[in-house]
Amino acid sequence: MARGVLMEEFHLMVYASQKLRVDEYRGIRRTLLGERFRDALGRAIEEVVRRYPSLDRTRLTLTR
Repeated sequence: MARGVLMEEFHLMVYASQKLRVDEYRGIRRTLLGERFRDALGRAIEEVVRRYPSLDRTRLTLTR
C-alpha cells in the first residue's frame, strides 16, 4: 500500500547568462552541488511550507 499520495511536484530551474566565463560557470555549478546550498534551500522551503497550517500533515522531499 502506498505511504502517501503525491499532491504536487515543483521543479526549480537555474539559468546562467551565456556571457559568463568558464570559471564563473564552474563556480555556479560548485555552489549548486554543494551541501551548504542544498541545506539552505531545504530550510527555506520548510520555512515557507510551515506558514500554511493546511500543510502540517505533509512530508517534503528535496531531490536533485
